[in-house]
Amino acid sequence: MVKILKIFYCLKKLKQLIRKKTTKQELYNVNEQKVKREIWNSSSEKAKYIKIEDYGTLNELIEMARPIREAKSRADAVRALEAIISNNGTEKCSFIELKSKCGVSALLRRSSIGKLVSGIQEKGIPKEALWQAAANIDKIFANSIEPWKFELNPNKNNDGLKDRRILYAPMEYTKRILPVKLTVKEYFDPLAAAKLYSIEAIDFDLIKKKKEDAGTLTAINLK
Repeated sequence: MVKILKIFYCLKKLKQLIRKKTTKQELYNVNEQKVKREIWNSSSEKAKYIKIEDYGTLNELIEMARPIREAKSRADAVRALEAIISNNGTEKCSFIELKSKCGVSALLRRSSIGKLVSGIQEKGIPKEALWQAAANIDKIFANSIEPWKFELNPNKNNDGLKDRRILYAPMEYTKRILPVKLTVKEYFDPLAAAKLYSIEAIDFDLIKKKKEDAGTLTAINLK
């Protein structure tokens, strides 16, 4: 009788385990239903809602935005990225890990340099802004934040893709402080590390003077 009860108990436990069994992707999809996500193609427009206090004080924002390298051409940006990955030539690496202030990490791969410096820029912003952002990616990524989550683009191949994380960081360019949008790809495969996918400078003045609503700021010139 005791043996029968033990067998029955084991079968019951096994049934419960089978019922709970699911793939990582299915579990992720269930959890995702609880997360509010913005429309997939609204990430550039959302950059215009970032506030100074999201980064700290005004002075802290200005300091974050100051570039540490200049890049006036695609070749300049490529050389800067190669130097960042190799730690100015002291290490032979094919990638380097970047870490943001909001806890997101991504690999900057040598094989991705060509794509990063050839990205499509928003109308109104010259390609030089993209090259400067790329040349300063270590500082920019470190200062980036993730105020929103976004849906995956249904028009792209999302097989194996867990998420596209959109980060924003300030960058000074031609006496303006622009938000730089960084896209990071994350995968379900635990062996596939997240990678920096794209860089884009947004045509918007991030620094502004306070107006009536106390949260909106009007553009001011940097000295």
